[in-house]
Amino acid sequence: MPLAGPLSVPGRIEFDRRAGPVGDLIEASLTRPGADPELAAFYAARGERPLWVQGRRLRPETREVVFLVERAGEEDLDPADYHPGELAEAVHSAASGRPADLARAELALSAALGAYAEDLHRAKPAAQLLYSDPAFPPPDLDRRSTLELLAAARSLGAGLDALRRMNPLYEQFRAALAEEVARGGPNVDVIRANLERARALPVELGRRYILVDVTTQRLWAYEAGQPVFSMKVIVGKPSEPTPAMAAVVRYAVFRPYWNVPPDLVSANVAPKVLKYGMTYFRGEHLEVLSDWTDGARVLDPTKVNWRAVALGRKELRVRQRPGPDNMMGRVKFIFPNELGVYLHDSPLRPLFAPDERLFSSGCIRLEDAPRLARWLLGEAALAAGQGPGPPETRTDLPEPTPVYILYLTAAPSAAGVALRKDVYGRDAALLAELGPAEPSASWLASW
Repeated sequence: MPLAGPLSVPGRIEFDRRAGPVGDLIEASLTRPGADPELAAFYAARGERPLWVQGRRLRPETREVVFLVERAGEEDLDPADYHPGELAEAVHSAASGRPADLARAELALSAALGAYAEDLHRAKPAAQLLYSDPAFPPPDLDRRSTLELLAAARSLGAGLDALRRMNPLYEQFRAALAEEVARGGPNVDVIRANLERARALPVELGRRYILVDVTTQRLWAYEAGQPVFSMKVIVGKPSEPTPAMAAVVRYAVFRPYWNVPPDLVSANVAPKVLKYGMTYFRGEHLEVLSDWTDGARVLDPTKVNWRAVALGRKELRVRQRPGPDNMMGRVKFIFPNELGVYLHDSPLRPLFAPDERLFSSGCIRLEDAPRLARWLLGEAALAAGQGPGPPETRTDLPEPTPVYILYLTAAPSAAGVALRKDVYGRDAALLAELGPAEPSASWLASW
């Protein structure tokens, strides 16, 4: 899977090599106070050569830009943000062939399309995903990168097609939203919220990828765009929610330690040590470490001031050794991220029975970790990892695999849209950011 940017278009458009009078007017306009710095940087880098002007007329693809802006409501965007009336008038005036009219249309087209593409590919803050892997950047576009993509395309038409492409989940939500609006259904807002969440995903999800849906507490493994298996998962309790993120599973760790969170050490471990003594501590296969570094020393637990730990006056690193009762189970799957979230096995099998499984401290517990390991690593690597060996044995994936941890309160289905419980209560904040739905007449007329 190429872990690169969300959009790419082969080839390159052949533009006029000299800026000419239109370029002189572009430069004059973009060097005035208040000019858009991103547009100014784009045109300066290309010697002020126009993108949309060919000779003494506009390229035919400019009609597509006007079309996109006028129909921005189909993407749950407000067409007024891109000034469609002013854009249409500038394009119409450019038919005169006068350099001033052409330059005005050139800049209006670039400004409108840049703003539109930026909004199309950038989710609102409450819908964004944490992208934690440097090799897997978020799909955001700004105005300059939009125009640079177009300039690098084999044709403006190919570039515009690439800009319009979105991931399959987004496309399903877009169709569902249009249908719901057209029939006056009651679920417009919840579909809008989830369309915005899907906007945060890259255009290409990968040849193989993992999708975890927090609201239904399920994991799916996808290959060639199709789910190949699914399993239950346990996710974070509302007080310690599992975050929405896009990352890359890079390796598995067999026979892992469990580093007990410091708050649990204070609230759970220390009081039990005070009550039951070292019998409890050793029975849980725990050990105390000097610090949180990789070179930490194992300490004598009888020398610890457990009362100070229980009262929160002293923070202590405690970990559980590998074994059948280890809270990480037999294996954990690491996608490096700043929050310390990962997928892992679990010995607490009864917790997978309830319909709602919000029990973890943020990490994701797997119903069938060996099956996921087999799919990610292959039989040979799985067999080697499950055999005898030292703690914390790392096994790299032969193919780093994206994982998308999503929070979806609705999902497209054959019967329309399936609603899900808003388990963390996130819809209200997102809808407040989106504002009221104002579907355009062109959107309704298109369905």
